[in-house]
Amino acid sequence: MPALSASVVVEFCKLCGWAYEAWLNHRELFDQNPRAQELHESLAGDALTRLSVVSQEYALLQIAKLHDRAVVSGNVTLGIDYVLTYGGWPNPVRAHLESLATELNRFASQLRDARNKSLSHNDLSTIVAGATLGAFDKYEDEEYFKVLQEFVNTVHNEVVGGLWPFNDLVKNDVAALLATIKP
Repeated sequence: MPALSASVVVEFCKLCGWAYEAWLNHRELFDQNPRAQELHESLAGDALTRLSVVSQEYALLQIAKLHDRAVVSGNVTLGIDYVLTYGGWPNPVRAHLESLATELNRFASQLRDARNKSLSHNDLSTIVAGATLGAFDKYEDEEYFKVLQEFVNTVHNEVVGGLWPFNDLVKNDVAALLATIKP
């Protein structure tokens, strides 16, 4: 029987779901928006450009935080490592979760420098160099959230029972927002 309480698992699932919603909100509003160029060239272009940066940085930070070590500077953090370390999983479940975590960590490792040198800290040498941090191949982010969904579903099913689907209704929210912005 897993060692995590249902309430901790639900909080973990919420954190993963929030990272997904932040990412999807940015993606739908800026990356996949068919009106992106039009809006960028509008009177609100500068404000939307700033909002895009804020949205992107926030989404990346939420992903990166899921990959913190279970204990950082003596503080326990709730993330993937915590769930693996303190889950008390039966061997087959643990093996499956470790396999998924390896895939998730591969993506997150590409964000680590961005998190440590830009998103969480103002690293002087990074600022002066103007280097790009946190780059990944197209669609890798989509694959990350598919694997994260499987991880979350496995954890939730083992401890609470049933799946924990991420909220895709963010797409409708963004569409409603865009409908209020006149061309």
